[in-house]
Amino acid sequence: MSFELHAKQSLRKNLRRIVRKQMDSVLEELGGAHQGPRDEAVHEARKSLKKIRAVLRLVRPVVGEKLYQRENTCFRDAARPLTEVRDARILIETLDKLLDHFHDHVPARSFADVRKALQENLREVRKRVLDEHNAFAVVGETVSQAGKRVKRWTDVPDKWLSVGKGLQMVCRSARAAFKDAAPDPTVAKLHEWRKQVKYLRYQLELFRPLWQERLEELAGEADRIGDLLGDDHDLAVLRQTLTREPPRDTDEDERETLLALIDRRRAELLQEVVVLGKRFFQDRPKELARQLKGYWKAWRAQTKSGQTKEPLPAPA
Repeated sequence: MSFELHAKQSLRKNLRRIVRKQMDSVLEELGGAHQGPRDEAVHEARKSLKKIRAVLRLVRPVVGEKLYQRENTCFRDAARPLTEVRDARILIETLDKLLDHFHDHVPARSFADVRKALQENLREVRKRVLDEHNAFAVVGETVSQAGKRVKRWTDVPDKWLSVGKGLQMVCRSARAAFKDAAPDPTVAKLHEWRKQVKYLRYQLELFRPLWQERLEELAGEADRIGDLLGDDHDLAVLRQTLTREPPRDTDEDERETLLALIDRRRAELLQEVVVLGKRFFQDRPKELARQLKGYWKAWRAQTKSGQTKEPLPAPA
């Protein structure tokens, strides 16, 4: 797989290959978006940009804060116009998922006016961002220019320390965000937890070859947490949209019913994700980094000896 370490490559070559593959993916999606749905191109390009930022966080302690901030800001800002399109589209999907979840409690044709208004908003956002502002070309040019600088920030020593500290930092940030959000689950705090756990999930995927079964398990758990938090955030944004800018010609009682369904679903999601978070973050970030360091050493040793079996767990 392209987004994972290869045993026969040095760390710098691995990171360079991985990042450039994600950049190529962005350029391919946006450059060839006319051949398929533009919303799908937006989704895939945003995902690749997030993966690049996850790799960048791995080398943050090694490359220095100034370089990290410059490159992270570049990729973050590049994704912003795409995020606006994504958010407009996801409001419709979120409404549909909500009504499907509560299909036994609401009539089949409920909230048609709300959905129609959200569809009109999506058309307006697409026209403004993708057509008038030519976002695909702008983002593509930004990524192309950033590609010329990849060699500099992936030129790291071929040792665990080059990525181990960065992994520990991200794990610590995700754990801290969980501990901050669990007792006080505001929209902002839950969203921060989601962002950090997404970066961690991608980093765990990158390290998958070190011990495939264990890393896939951890990445899967992080992915599930991220999905639940993503669903919660989308519902929160839908609620804010209905509250601040209610669709025209919408029945007030119907709108209040929809808001109540959103609140009920968010409560269900929060209960589930907090349980998963407690289990996932029961070990300290330092312990996870120590374990992965052990897997790394065993993996490298097997590579040199020509073995291919999975490494033994790190010593307790």
